[in-house]
Amino acid sequence: MPENEAIIRKLEEEIENISRFPDENPHSVIRVSFGGELLFANSSARNTLIKNFDHNGSFVDGKNADRFGGIFESVRRAMDGDETYRSETHIIGGRIYACAFVPINEHEYVNVYGTDITDSQKEIEGLARFPEENPHSVIRISGEGEIIFANSPAKGQILKELGVKVGQKVPDEIYSTVKETLGSGDYLDVDHNLGDRIYACTFVPVIEHSYVNIYGVDITDKINAQEETEQVNQELIQAEKMSSLGVVISGIAHEIRNPLQVVMAMSESIVDDDDLPRIQDDAQEIIDASHRISEIVNDLSTHARDARTLGRSTINLNDVADKAMEISKHTRNLKSVKVVKDYAKSPIVIGSTSELMQIITNFVNNGVDAMDAKGELRLATTSTKENHTISVTDNGSGMDKATQKKIFDPFFTTKDPGKGTGLGLHVVGKIVEKHGAKLDLKSELGKGTTFTVIFPHKKEA
Repeated sequence: MPENEAIIRKLEEEIENISRFPDENPHSVIRVSFGGELLFANSSARNTLIKNFDHNGSFVDGKNADRFGGIFESVRRAMDGDETYRSETHIIGGRIYACAFVPINEHEYVNVYGTDITDSQKEIEGLARFPEENPHSVIRISGEGEIIFANSPAKGQILKELGVKVGQKVPDEIYSTVKETLGSGDYLDVDHNLGDRIYACTFVPVIEHSYVNIYGVDITDKINAQEETEQVNQELIQAEKMSSLGVVISGIAHEIRNPLQVVMAMSESIVDDDDLPRIQDDAQEIIDASHRISEIVNDLSTHARDARTLGRSTINLNDVADKAMEISKHTRNLKSVKVVKDYAKSPIVIGSTSELMQIITNFVNNGVDAMDAKGELRLATTSTKENHTISVTDNGSGMDKATQKKIFDPFFTTKDPGKGTGLGLHVVGKIVEKHGAKLDLKSELGKGTTFTVIFPHKKEA
């Protein structure tokens, strides 16, 4: 019947497909009779497990038995045993095979299924060597405090210092950390001093096996380097402090020098002068300059007590400009200098009188020097709702962009050697900053310079 023929063809196809399963298997499959004959080998087995072997041969042959690394003996044990299957590992042709031996007693043969695990085994062996190859210390300690494993660095370093060996218990200090780690289930980082060495130890609990792995790194050299670095940093900080102190002292000397020159000049004038009214005027100049020196010293004392305190007072910027000009008259030749004053009505600020006079005196002196003591010097103040300003403008040599960027740096000066310390404008910048003000510089080479101090509008506290 046509229907029966179709069914038979389908069954034959299924049987054929099933029969191809062993040969399509990427792993080795062989069949060995109870008598030791090789009945079947799939393509993978022929190319690997029994390569170059006569498929009609017998495992009973001693030569073949040696070639197959004891597989025949395993076949024998599978035939004689009661197990459903046996699992064994065999080395054949330099390769490692995981083999399953399945006896089919009703047909008196054994199916052997072999998987090449050489690469996997090498990987496992490589992983197993990791602790031993680790240049740092690796130790495994049981929940009872017994040392289960220690790699070579650990034996030569940590265990040697502790005076213990593998199989012995660790000291109580370490054992307590082991118990704590197993109890919490969390990693724990602890530094241990052993002899003259310091070890950073990480305790890693393996709860399911009730042991703790300890990974120790010798950080002695690192710690020593950090301490040395810290010492060097402290020395650098101290050196910086001393350097800053030197700048401050030099700035003080620089600022005291101006009124001191007034005192000296007036004193010499008095000695050679017999005009009593003029002597009296000179004496007053001496008194004023002395007061100026006294103010500087007093302000320094105030800063020494509290660097954050300015010794604040209410100051009229117009008065500051006038007093600065009076001081400059005795330190600079102003005979050929035209002084122009453009003052606002009441530019009142809060600050230190002596320090603000330092600023303006510095601007005036620098302006006169830039004009070679001839030209026009303009002093101006402004007062608005937003701010108060005081400025000094000269029509001297001016400065290029490069010089403007450096002009406030300590010890930078455009003056001839011996005629400037390079500290005046640096001190000015610090004073302006301390007053919460801003400093504006406008200069053009060959045309002149304007220094402006801008004070934000504030009410007296």
